[in-house]
Amino acid sequence: MNKGCPKCGRMVEENAQTCPYCNYNFNEINSFFTKVNKENYLENEKYAGFVKRLVAGLFDNFVLIIFTYFILIAIDHFFMPITLQNLYYGIFIYIPLYILYNSTCERTSWHGSLGKYILNIEVTDEYENPITFPKAIIRNITKILNILTLGIGFLLAAFPPTKQALNDKIAHTFVANKLLMKEDDKLIYASPLKRLVAFVLDVFIIGILCYGILALFDIIQSQKFSDQIIDTIYYAKYIVCLVVILFYFPFSESKSGSTFGKSFMHIKLVNLKGEVIGFITAFARELIMFLDIITLGFLLALITPKKQTIKDILTRTVIIDR
Repeated sequence: MNKGCPKCGRMVEENAQTCPYCNYNFNEINSFFTKVNKENYLENEKYAGFVKRLVAGLFDNFVLIIFTYFILIAIDHFFMPITLQNLYYGIFIYIPLYILYNSTCERTSWHGSLGKYILNIEVTDEYENPITFPKAIIRNITKILNILTLGIGFLLAAFPPTKQALNDKIAHTFVANKLLMKEDDKLIYASPLKRLVAFVLDVFIIGILCYGILALFDIIQSQKFSDQIIDTIYYAKYIVCLVVILFYFPFSESKSGSTFGKSFMHIKLVNLKGEVIGFITAFARELIMFLDIITLGFLLALITPKKQTIKDILTRTVIIDR
């Protein structure tokens, strides 16, 4: 009797330990199902923790606020002016948009919002099936009770065994970690502390470079030039500083995978195959960095298996020890 390889899909002999076509180790899938059946997995790892849910929620709120902002701009342009006095209209746009967005996403193949999809978590019912649309509506409307209880309803998600928030208890829903088979992995991922120290060092270097640029342009500007040239120099120094800030990380990381800080800490930025990424990917990663700050996505490095933040997940990159 033959069996199928879960990685390449080809049929191999039943007693094969590794796939002769892709070298997949069948011990991995056996340990995967063994882990699923263990009681400690069901209690400690099955349900998503509070930090994961918090980061996913902050990310989704950020996306929805952007959508609400553009809707307000459209209303201001086509229907009525939006001023500080009637800015509260945004609340009446945001709330139904929030409920519809989350409820619809929870009925898709993602089984959750975009933030949950990124973090590999999903919303299920008590039988571990996808929830119905009416149940999704109830789940998201009752989140108001989490707020009315001064946030205690949200904090309930931090307590085992089921880690349900108040609205989950009302709707009989659960937020669970998706079961993902682990690929053969020989990369050693850098610790969050190493990443933090490297980032601080790089920010310090950028600060020194910008200070030197500003000082140099100030010396040039102090010379006897026409007002037009002085104005040009004034704006040019800030443009040069902006270029340094935007391209310091992408330029270094696309060349060798390391910046000054990463080299000092002996870590390196690579893709999931362990290869140095290109400039476009590195620059996209730089632009996405603000999501890590706004949504607290940098905390994901503490809980994700590959110690990835949101920018790492979206660009499919990792930081490894060299």
